[in-house]
Amino acid sequence: MGRDRCSLTAFPIFFSTMSTDFPRIAAFLDETKRLLGELDAEAIAAAKRILLECHRRRGRIYTMGNGGSASTAQHFACDLAKYVIPTGQRPFDVRCLTDNVSLYTAWANDAEREDVFANQMRGLLTAEDVVLAISVHGGSGFSADLVRAIRYAREVGAQTIALVGFDGGVLHRECDCSILVPVDSTPQTEAMHLVIEHLLMHLLKEDLAALSPS
Repeated sequence: MGRDRCSLTAFPIFFSTMSTDFPRIAAFLDETKRLLGELDAEAIAAAKRILLECHRRRGRIYTMGNGGSASTAQHFACDLAKYVIPTGQRPFDVRCLTDNVSLYTAWANDAEREDVFANQMRGLLTAEDVVLAISVHGGSGFSADLVRAIRYAREVGAQTIALVGFDGGVLHRECDCSILVPVDSTPQTEAMHLVIEHLLMHLLKEDLAALSPS
């Protein structure tokens, strides 16, 4: 009886809420479609060229991000190391700087928190490498660790790529190549960053297959 009473009283609320969901769903998806059309194809192509050239010269790619962007950084590293590579060919040398939790927390605990990414690259990063930072706000008021890492990369002479949202922040202004999602929304920015990641992987996979000896 208790379950029946609960179900009956919940139905009117459920259907009322569901009816208000449809316009919000449509609005979100409409904005998503708009943002897809506003992505900078030239910046995406430039990012692909930087990554492909890094593979050609046997450089290393470092990826990084915070929160949801950390998972996107991991996704980049996974796809670069496996998905894009033709069977039997050399993979990308790639490291995601949030993957080693012991090392990450050791640096965060024993040194300035803002240097947690830069410290992992010291003595390893070279001018042949690429540093890819992913940030919703682009380091404006947040993610000083990403900004310091990018500035360290520039000191070393490594190339830098950013995926950002909102106004792009410091990373958009200071990276060699920056792909901006022009929206003040964390969910939309993070969703578009994954679209960009998969688009880059699609392009790289086709290019590496074309370059692979038959």
